[in-house]
Parts: sequence; structure tokens; C-alpha cells
Amino acid sequence: MFRPRYFFGETFSSLKRNFLMYFTAITTIAITLFIVGIFSIVIYDVQGIMNSIKGQVEIAVYLKDNISEELKVYIENEIKSWDEVDTVRYISKDQALERFKEQNEGSNILKEIQGNPLPASFELKLNDPEKVDQVALRFLDKDGNYIEGIDEVVYGRSYVRRLFSITAIVGTITFLIIAVLVLAAIVLIFNTIRLSIYARRKEVEVMKLVGATNWFVRIPFLFEGFLEGFAGSVISVVVLYFLNNFLLIIGERAIVDTMRIKDLAILGSGNVTIFIYVALLVLGGLVGIMSSGFALKRYLKV
Repeated sequence: MFRPRYFFGETFSSLKRNFLMYFTAITTIAITLFIVGIFSIVIYDVQGIMNSIKGQVEIAVYLKDNISEELKVYIENEIKSWDEVDTVRYISKDQALERFKEQNEGSNILKEIQGNPLPASFELKLNDPEKVDQVALRFLDKDGNYIEGIDEVVYGRSYVRRLFSITAIVGTITFLIIAVLVLAAIVLIFNTIRLSIYARRKEVEVMKLVGATNWFVRIPFLFEGFLEGFAGSVISVVVLYFLNNFLLIIGERAIVDTMRIKDLAILGSGNVTIFIYVALLVLGGLVGIMSSGFALKRYLKV
């Protein structure tokens, strides 16, 4: 028969009797989940930086000087019809020269320029930067030469490929780190609660001798496991919250100011930190319950 008052009473009575043991368990859980939370925020920011850099990949399509207006308009409309292309910006020869002068203001190279040797171009921003090779190949004919009106297509092919390779590696490492940290948290919490239960094995034996069922024995320990896990997760969230607001947010502001990256954990618009806080609370409670259940079944053979 399920008796909530009895089970809660037993749980809190046990907490009082074994305060030092539970304090150690809760502290261990809090530290472990705090590390998981810190790494989750840092890894999310690293991933955001990599995605932002990847999103800056563009294709520059340089036009021949003798291209007709009709052909230029045709090429521009053709590019705009491609699903992979997000935006197309036309840069005239005069605009290209003005941009060059701004970028090299005060340099002696400007004195060497006579007339306007810079070509007009289209600047393409893609919906999916990883399709940059696929889009660039459309400016080539069957023989591998540029189609009529196109002088050159530039997008830093080797750089882009290295960037995508690095992004893929970072994504894999991110997943592995999070998985390892969560696994470490589960193992640490499990071992802590297992030791707690082992220290009270005589109490369990007495309960069994007087006819207590397996679930009657388990429930107080499951409550204790949940309280330990949840209390540890609450502490980790509180510490993480203050660390975020007084330390990590400073680093994110520096990144935003220098790199103009908005997709970050604390300063971003997706409330990633709230999700991390909730995930830590849920993880702490669930792992506490699961650890108690497994420890009782495996080591005390209830």
C-alpha cells in the first residue's frame, strides 16, 4: 500500500540521521552537473562561432568588361532563380573601385592605379554554405571553361573545404564531450548513492525480515535519490546562473563586439541557458531516481 506520509517521513528522517553522507552526495552531484552546464554553454558558443564563420562564405562572380547589359541581366535573373542562393548583390565597376579605395585608404597602391581596372561582379550569399562547390560549378561549361560573360568565380575553394571539415570535427567533438560529461555525471551520482545505500544495508535487511515488499523498501530510497539529485542540480543551476551573469557574459559581449556573432548561449535570442538550466534540473532528478533503483537492485538484492 502506498503511504506518502510514511515514505516522506522516512526520507527526511534518513536525511537527518545521515546528513554528512547526503551532504557529500549532493555536493558531488552539484559539482558534476555544474561542470556539465559550463561545458554545455562554452561548447554551444564555440559551435555558434563556427556556424557564423561558415555563414559568411560567399561567391564572387566577376564579369567580363565587354559583357552586354542583356547578358548581365540574364545571368543575374538565372542566379536569383537558384534555390541555393539567398541573396545576389551586383557590384558595378565604380562601386568596386570605391570599395577598393576605402579598404586601402592611405596606401601608396592608390597612386599606381590609372583608370578603373576592377571588374563588375555579383556577390552571392547562399542558404546552405556547404553547397558552395555545387553552385560555383554552374558557371562552368562542359569543357570546364567559364560560361559567356563570366571572367572568374572566386570563393576560396581550399579555405572553404578546410572550414567545413573543421566545422564537422567540432560538431563531432561537441557531441562526444557532452556525452562523456553526462556519462561521468551519471557514474559519479550512481556511485555516491550506491555508497549511501550500502552504508544502510542493515536497515534494508531488517525491513525485509519483517516482511516489507521490494517496492516498500525501494520507495524511500527512490525519494532520497530524487531529492539528492534535484538538490544538487538546483545548487549547480544557482551557481551557474551567477557565473553566467558576472563572468561568462563578459566573454560573450567581447565576442559579439569583435565578431558580430549573435547566436550565443547567454546573449542569444534562443534562451539556450534556460534550456540548459531545465535540462540540469531534470537530469539531476532522473539520475538520482535511476541510481537509487539500480544500486538497490544490483548491490543489495532487494
